[in-house]
Amino acid sequence: FDSALRSIVVIALHMRPLRSAEATRRMKGVGSNFYDLLKESVAGSKSKKPFEPKKGKFTCVAAAALVGLLEMEERVQRDAARVASANGNDDATSSFPMEDLIVSINSLLDSRANANLSQTAQQYLNKDNLDPGWGQVKKLCYTNAASDLGGPFMKERKRKGACSSGRVFELLDSGRSLATKLRTLAQSGPFEPGPLRQLPDESVDQEFGNVTMSMDFREGGGGGRSLHKMCDQLDIRGVPYVVRELKIADYIFFVGEKLAPVLIERKTADDVAGSLHDGRWERQQRCMRKAQYVLGGGSARRCQICYIIEGDASKRTVHGGNVGRRTWFQSVDDVENAIEKLPSLGFSVMRSKSTLDTIGILAKVAQDVSWKVNNGNIDVMYSYEQFLSRVKKLGEDKGEPPTDRAHQNPAPPVVVNTNFMSSTANAATAAAAAASSTRDDDATFSPQRSNSPGGFGSDDDAPQQTNNAEKVAELKKLSMARLKEMLKERDEKTGGKKEELISRLLKPRKPELLILRARRKEYVPKVPSSNAAIMVALLLNHIPGTQGLTKERLMVLAEETGVSKESMSGDGSSFYDGWSGMKQLQEGDPALVRREKGHRYSLTTQPPESAGVAVANALHILAHREDMCTCGNPPNGV
Repeated sequence: FDSALRSIVVIALHMRPLRSAEATRRMKGVGSNFYDLLKESVAGSKSKKPFEPKKGKFTCVAAAALVGLLEMEERVQRDAARVASANGNDDATSSFPMEDLIVSINSLLDSRANANLSQTAQQYLNKDNLDPGWGQVKKLCYTNAASDLGGPFMKERKRKGACSSGRVFELLDSGRSLATKLRTLAQSGPFEPGPLRQLPDESVDQEFGNVTMSMDFREGGGGGRSLHKMCDQLDIRGVPYVVRELKIADYIFFVGEKLAPVLIERKTADDVAGSLHDGRWERQQRCMRKAQYVLGGGSARRCQICYIIEGDASKRTVHGGNVGRRTWFQSVDDVENAIEKLPSLGFSVMRSKSTLDTIGILAKVAQDVSWKVNNGNIDVMYSYEQFLSRVKKLGEDKGEPPTDRAHQNPAPPVVVNTNFMSSTANAATAAAAAASSTRDDDATFSPQRSNSPGGFGSDDDAPQQTNNAEKVAELKKLSMARLKEMLKERDEKTGGKKEELISRLLKPRKPELLILRARRKEYVPKVPSSNAAIMVALLLNHIPGTQGLTKERLMVLAEETGVSKESMSGDGSSFYDGWSGMKQLQEGDPALVRREKGHRYSLTTQPPESAGVAVANALHILAHREDMCTCGNPPNGV
């Protein structure tokens, strides 16, 4: 009951329209049970016209109480201005009887909402009275109940001689400010039809500037599937966005009211297979190229058209080896070949592991658009209506693939995590590695990568290759049992052929802290893994001694590290949950991660030599050695 009351107050005081139950999900103070109730209620009334309160009226007691007190205060101040004290705190003008407040609340409530306070003041004062209407008024008075909203908003005082109830109420400065805004909204009448979802925050980070991303309402399968989950992630990142119906592309970017020259289409591996099957693949590309012609200055085509390809086609196969559905008759090769042709057709391609990864890419694109606008690198000329009008007037020839090489193989809007590869690329890499391992010569054990400008064949690599050759010769003389002992001492895997064992021994030794923990039978997160990604994310983004990170924010940051083997939220083909290992991180003495009040998380710091911070730093070093971490700031020891 108490949680439901709080949820009602939070929604009643929200300053923006809520056009779906899912829009309340990210609102602090709205409980999960109340959200489920809202969702069920909305689902049962799809054929009904949305309820709109009369102009100047409210449907919730909480909002009516604040505005009612404000109007009572203004009325008394007008009538008794000559007796008001200099500081404005005279009880005669600022405190009002409970009975009068009830009357004022009822006068501001829309009668169709059935929310009127129908009991007497004495009945509401009964401690066993659980009336939800008066309960909202009490929530506005309690510091703990309203602190997250900027409250308390009013104060309740006991004053026996003031009225029969002995209770008077006073509007505080925070309540006065909120009441003024609520009254203005109510007097302006019902909201015009608008976006299904939008960022609930009233302000945005400076890095997004005046940019707003608009996404198609059919994204993620629409409101009945993953659309609202995607919106939740945009809320967490603070990306300014709206959800509307888009005629061209899945994502477009506005600078004020004008459209930026960036168009993005998002496709999962399943989507690509389905589009190839029904012909949408080529039709959408033709529309995108026509749109590029309009936004990009005609034949100059200074508009970026891009595909975000989400997921791995090899993980989306069904019986028979086809991707998505058997009846689409699209193999993994068909899907990958279609994607590989996109650059020659004028599209840039960005690969993502999952929806969570995609949201991160979109956030970076929005920031990039803002930066380019501020630096004069792009021009914005058309409103959305003007843009659509001009696209409709174009001939079909403007949608043909480019023949000018200057318009082929374009660069993507932002650089994405290059560690993600399709299964086809992975298979090719694995085959090459297998072929290499079968050769019984010293070249098998050459360095994995060279950072020198000359690459593998440069003179700078010659001493290293010679040194490796000598080590390989020495290690080949040892027995398999001895090699396994050496690997076990380094906490490395001991399985495989002799060449594989030797290859592992040639790698740099793990940080000693990780080896020591393994010897003590203490938990050591593997690299790559979701737990390693969480710890590296905490190391890079949290300052010890400050408030910890929330689960939602931490999942996003862990995804961005590139240290997780799978996407933190799965790739849609399984129920993988990157958070499932958090319990393991909180066990042990000392634990690696601690949970703080408010379900926030941080690395442990004591004792310094074995706490979570030290282990996370060791994992960070290992992640850079394996070329996984995307932070761009290699730690000492790499």
